[in-house]
Amino acid sequence: MVLWLIKIVSPLSYLVSSYFYLRYFINRGESDKTWAKITDTMAILLHGLLLILLSLHTGHLPLAEPFQALTTFMFFFATLNKLLIVNKKEYSLGVFHSFILFIFQLISMLFIEVHAPLPDILKNIFFEVHVIFNLVGYASFSSAFLTGIMYVLLFHEIKGRKLGYFYDRLPSLGYLEKLNFRAILIGFIFNTIGIVLGACTGKTAWGTYWAWDPKLIAVVIAWITYAMAIIGKINFHWKGKRLAYLSMIGFTWIIFSMLIINVYFSKIHSFN
Repeated sequence: MVLWLIKIVSPLSYLVSSYFYLRYFINRGESDKTWAKITDTMAILLHGLLLILLSLHTGHLPLAEPFQALTTFMFFFATLNKLLIVNKKEYSLGVFHSFILFIFQLISMLFIEVHAPLPDILKNIFFEVHVIFNLVGYASFSSAFLTGIMYVLLFHEIKGRKLGYFYDRLPSLGYLEKLNFRAILIGFIFNTIGIVLGACTGKTAWGTYWAWDPKLIAVVIAWITYAMAIIGKINFHWKGKRLAYLSMIGFTWIIFSMLIINVYFSKIHSFN
């Protein structure tokens, strides 16, 4: 009963948070900022409680099927972005991440299979660590995605010489570019470690480090996308807009991989 109730309340709590973040973004009122901080914190705590209850209910981490993995991923995403907002005191960023959280947490709660059996390969603790590293990496990529969107919005406003809505509310282009690249780099490190761990444990489970499975191919495509961004930034001095577009493309591909390729196409890797 409690688990069922929190499944309903969890996405709604992010909707409430996005409402107050939107009010603050538009009106810049201190009371709206205070309520945004409070409701955001409560939403993350409820989300954490949901994951704990799911783990107790199933006897394992909520990673057994794609929508369990999605809500775990969203928790990492929420936590990382909360830390970023609090650390940088840029509460205008909250309106972007809170609505994304509401949408994907709602999708996860609508389609999650609480009683899905744990795949044999996930009974290996090292493979669970591989999944967690990848999800943390994806959470960092999601931050890059959001800062990329903000960069593009602000860039076009400045380019059009119509300094107003986003110019008054978002950090500078240089600041957003720095946040974007840092998120790409952190996500790439975690994702690379996750892929290496997955290959090593895959050798034990499947007898090979690599299999031509659509999910594994999708993971490599995402990894190459972010590798291109890092190489371009370091070696070719790519600027913010190009990095922003790559981070947006990469994260869109990751979400497509989790919700479509995992569910409908993957044969051996359909759990995250």
